[in-house]
Amino acid sequence: MEHNEQTHGSEAFGAYLKKLREGRRLSLDAVEELSTGFPEKVTKSHLSRIENGLALPTFPRLMAMSHIYGTPIASMAERYEIELRREMKPIDVGGKSLEDVLKDAESYVYSGDFNDALLLIWALLDRHQSAIASATADDVDRLAALDLRLRAAICLIKLGRCESAKAMCEDVLGTADIPERMRLRALFLYASASHRLQRYTVALLALDECDRCSSKLGASDRLRADVLSLRGVIQEMTGRPADALQAYERARQAYADIGEEYERLNMEAGIGSALMESGRPKEARAALEGVLRRIEHGHHERLRAVTLSNLAVLSYRAGALDEAEGFAIKSNLIARPREYAAILFRNCFYLWQIAKSRGDVAAVKLNERTLMTVLGRIEEFLPEMAEFRAATNRSEA
Repeated sequence: MEHNEQTHGSEAFGAYLKKLREGRRLSLDAVEELSTGFPEKVTKSHLSRIENGLALPTFPRLMAMSHIYGTPIASMAERYEIELRREMKPIDVGGKSLEDVLKDAESYVYSGDFNDALLLIWALLDRHQSAIASATADDVDRLAALDLRLRAAICLIKLGRCESAKAMCEDVLGTADIPERMRLRALFLYASASHRLQRYTVALLALDECDRCSSKLGASDRLRADVLSLRGVIQEMTGRPADALQAYERARQAYADIGEEYERLNMEAGIGSALMESGRPKEARAALEGVLRRIEHGHHERLRAVTLSNLAVLSYRAGALDEAEGFAIKSNLIARPREYAAILFRNCFYLWQIAKSRGDVAAVKLNERTLMTVLGRIEEFLPEMAEFRAATNRSEA
């Protein structure tokens, strides 16, 4: 639908676009001139209305701005979605201290409700936004604002909004005079977002830099454990499950040494996944079932969803279709309301395969609709995505 001049826009998204434009030192006139030749020209008057929250850009105009501003259109689209969500569910943090709101946000992260955590953090960011750009800002406020950006990046990565997370980390890394430990944290999150975007070489270079800098600084044991963990994930995703298994085992011990129980459980789940991909199903099942037994009810819901999904895959490969279906459905009960898109896709892919093997046409169509809907929202690599695309292409041929 074409957005006309009477369409109500988004003030927050408009402010974001204005910041991008001004950051490139472009005037409204310059954007209009540079947009000549794109499918839809971005006129000076319309762009002004968009930036002031009085109109919304069409997709062709958003594409033009992404090229002109040098910002991935996926990042712009993610930011648009975030701002619309915020307007649908406004959060008031007035009168609350930074510490109290962060405590609430951390409890959401702990339980796997990353959307709710992100909304709280974004509300705090609004309160501290001026501190980032102000040359006279108090250092404490400025660093608090940057810390909030990194907290938001963590939630975005967990939600699969990795272009936005990567851009946010780049903003922090491009800020002058930040503490080295904050730079290291931003660099690690940049690596995490990059690997989910399948930019493995970039992610590994960032991890190498983390290793070099952490050795000089005597960085925290937590960062060292995080780097080990992410290396394991990249090794598993690039077809090296034996190497991943070693990295996960070392990271598990590192997390245990510093008392990080949640991350230790994450590594147990990673070990189960690496064992599964190494062709050791019995050991994999024991590891994954052990994780489920130790997850506290109502907490770590993303880890629970991932573990149930891995058990579904394990059962499917063993030909235990009823068991696989049960695990996938249980995982989806967690993943669907929390919008864990990649987990939902993976579960529905195996439910789709199970339905096809049974000749259940209604279930095939139901799961296929979900797969088609979720497919465009996933930025990270899943082998099941390639299989689904290949299968649907064959059926259309």
